[in-house]
Amino acid sequence: MRTDVDSERTASLALLRRTRHATRALLGGLDPEAVVHDDERAWRVRDVVGHLGIWNGEAARSLEAHASGGGYTCIESALYDEYNGAAALERRGWPMDRVWTEYEKTHDRLETAVEAMPADRWDVPARYPWNEWGTVVGLVVLMTEHETADHCDLVKAATTSA
Repeated sequence: MRTDVDSERTASLALLRRTRHATRALLGGLDPEAVVHDDERAWRVRDVVGHLGIWNGEAARSLEAHASGGGYTCIESALYDEYNGAAALERRGWPMDRVWTEYEKTHDRLETAVEAMPADRWDVPARYPWNEWGTVVGLVVLMTEHETADHCDLVKAATTSA
């Protein structure tokens, strides 16, 4: 067993917490109905928060299954658009406080899954929710990049150019 699992776990948790703080600071100050992805999706702030909450929950389920020796797949890799579209449409009818609550709870769940990952499972390849494989650290990095580069950075660009 490696001796640096604790330092990787600490760094992963810190990255998740910094990402959540930055997302709250950016998206929490915007009109939930503002369109921030001005493309065929025309996603609003509420859709972005909902989307992030959904995927944080799926990542947490993946890590929870991995911790117990199993694997979890939410969707096949080719079905992103179908899954994302249906999930976003469902949340459009929710009050914004419910969308934020889901985001917060799933982020908590993801942090808990990282914190509770047994050291002997840390380096064993995990099945990601979109049916690809990688490490626990790799999933944390992908999820934080998804939140920042794939969404929050685009929101910043959309709101500063408006």
